[in-house]
Amino acid sequence: MRARATFDRVVATRARCDVRGRVRGAVARARATRGGEDVRRHVPWTGGLEIIFSADERDVLAGASRGAPLDALSAPWRLMLLSDGSVTRHLSVLGRSARAEVEVVESGARRSDDDDDDAPGDVKRLGAGILRREVFLRARGTTGAGEAPAVYAASWWNEEAFRKFMPDEGASMWANLRNANVELHREIREVYLGKNERLEEAFGERGPFWARHYIFWHDGAPITVVYEVFNPALSAVLGRP
Repeated sequence: MRARATFDRVVATRARCDVRGRVRGAVARARATRGGEDVRRHVPWTGGLEIIFSADERDVLAGASRGAPLDALSAPWRLMLLSDGSVTRHLSVLGRSARAEVEVVESGARRSDDDDDDAPGDVKRLGAGILRREVFLRARGTTGAGEAPAVYAASWWNEEAFRKFMPDEGASMWANLRNANVELHREIREVYLGKNERLEEAFGERGPFWARHYIFWHDGAPITVVYEVFNPALSAVLGRP
């Protein structure tokens, strides 16, 4: 029994080291140094969906999408898409773990003003000097027996807001904002159904995928735009879409 406990601790330690290594690698990939200064580099965004269907929140809540794919979606999936609560918190509640695991794919990658990458149009509200962060979120049991990510999330920030609100780049956005006791308003802007080959590989599931984007507001100003794509394997806890 004691030997088994020791083995479990070793495996857990290795897993934490692997996650920290991925986080450090993602941060390093998005950064370079010039004269001792931290310089963010440009990395193209490839996480956007090839859109099949989209609707803004106002139309959805007003019933304007009648007959569209969203109308056939089950109540739990509608709640996940349109809730203004933290998806990280939702995953923690739905899963069998105290908190969701964050795997940082890119952190602080610079977005060029010339990028034509299908990022949400609301990104323009953030001004100049835009940085992008990409993560996968996991919570044990939410996608069945495997360890596939439950959610892919990309967020865009201007540099000042990123430094202020994301001091721990390896932690979730929700953890950073909660630790700083930041009061926010989440405005759901649009929901999507679409395909992405990169995410099919990451999720281990065929598309199409449901997604959404929203704006976080603080003191009357937008601080970040967030784009989240949901793994269909969440049906393990949400039921069929």
